[in-house]
Amino acid sequence: MTPAASSWRAVRDRALVTLEREKAPALRAEAASAICDAAAEAPLEAKPDFGPDVVRLLNDAQIEVRCAGLALAAEVLPPAEARDVLVRNLADKAPRVRVEAVGRLADLALPEARGALAAALEDDLLPVRFEAARGMVALQHSAGLETLLVALEDPDLRFRAAAALAQLGNKDALPGLKKTFHGWFLPAFDKTQLAGALAQLGDAEGVAHLFKRAAKGWSMDRAMAIELLGEVKATGAKERLLEILHTTADDCRGAAARGLGRLGDVSVFSEVAKVLDEALAPDDVKLDAAEGLLHLDVGLAKARLASVTLTDDESKAELASMLAEFAP
Repeated sequence: MTPAASSWRAVRDRALVTLEREKAPALRAEAASAICDAAAEAPLEAKPDFGPDVVRLLNDAQIEVRCAGLALAAEVLPPAEARDVLVRNLADKAPRVRVEAVGRLADLALPEARGALAAALEDDLLPVRFEAARGMVALQHSAGLETLLVALEDPDLRFRAAAALAQLGNKDALPGLKKTFHGWFLPAFDKTQLAGALAQLGDAEGVAHLFKRAAKGWSMDRAMAIELLGEVKATGAKERLLEILHTTADDCRGAAARGLGRLGDVSVFSEVAKVLDEALAPDDVKLDAAEGLLHLDVGLAKARLASVTLTDDESKAELASMLAEFAP
């Protein structure tokens, strides 16, 4: 058994023992979460080993543990089996369980789950309806549009609602997005996310806000604005992002590299790749450049990244994980 295999198995075994022996809800919830973490680290061929754990967690009396069971089901079961487990929990009496079930079902993005998601849009609880609406967006269906617009008014849901509306691409969302964008006392990240959604739908004010935030000397949402400029393919984004990328003292070079990848213009490939050869570039910036390159051209990027130099094992592991996420 390799050290890595020993690690996730040991975490899982300790967590299962804790669940059986411990009475404190917080410690039991932590143990259930640890099982999910172990499953995420386990190799694909070991995922079926967690099948009995799914049953164990879902039959627990504690709501947090059952929610972890739903997360585990989505992680380790084949999609069709995971769907069936999640659908069975959409009518649970506990609101938190329903939210978890429909959220995990939405993330699976399975066309055959459309009927269950549509039914969840009728739930009395807004967070449940919101997760169902996200799932409909993943299926490129506008049935949850009104729910997403309502969610813009909820501080806890606003950020993700704006992202979902941008993904949906339905211009009927523009009035609601505009209203929320011009609201008072919006957190900077929320306002920039809303600007990104507006820009994605072709709104000039949203694009202008992204350029404005990208030009700030320092702000918490600057990196986000820079990356969004590439994602929405704003006119002039290529030149601005390259300028940031070429400024070695700029703390947002990594965001510029990711943004250039999202822009999808292969002509910038060589400029982004130059970052990999910089002796003084930190690992995190090189990893951002790697991500950008992979979005531009997977084949060229994988060939180029085969010789990249990273300084620590954690960065090397992150690069390996990144490479595995992209199709050959």
